Amino acid sequence: MKTENPVLLIELDEEIRNQQLNEVEKWFEHVLTAQMAFEVVIQKTIPKIQEPHIKEAIEKIEGATKEHQKIAKQLFQLINRNPDIVMDRILGTTISKLEEGLLTFQDLMAGAVGSWQGMHQLLLLNQQAMGAFAVAEQLGLSLGIKEIVKATFKVVHEKTMHQLLIQEYMLEMAPISILYKQNV
Repeated sequence: MKTENPVLLIELDEEIRNQQLNEVEKWFEHVLTAQMAFEVVIQKTIPKIQEPHIKEAIEKIEGATKEHQKIAKQLFQLINRNPDIVMDRILGTTISKLEEGLLTFQDLMAGAVGSWQGMHQLLLLNQQAMGAFAVAEQLGLSLGIKEIVKATFKVVHEKTMHQLLIQEYMLEMAPISILYKQNV
């Protein structure tokens, strides 16, 4: 006996679709804010890094960060909305300051000093921004908006590579920072 699985199609009316896009817009604000927080910290961290190879690598990540922020802003266009750039900048700066204060306190209590603290903050903020972009990608898949998926997939891939580099450099710098109390 053969049973068929019927396909059920659900048509969403304009009101439901707009509600979904309103929720996506809120998430895109989070993506942009997380990306801006990362950008604030990377700009503060680079001048503190003394080791030339690490500094050069982080500067390359900073270059990609500007492109990621541009893509985060473009996400809004894909759903016919506009980002609140002023609020996102304020929130991004505020979030980076709060996290910086908390992490600096933790790092100092644990005995870490110097540029390692900035690398530690970059690791955590990049993870947060990477996750925000990844969720945006899933929202694009859920809504069937392939342009969102295409834009965010690239960013998530690059941020994953950046995460591995930042982690490697942070780990490389840790013993010098903690054991010898020196800036790297």
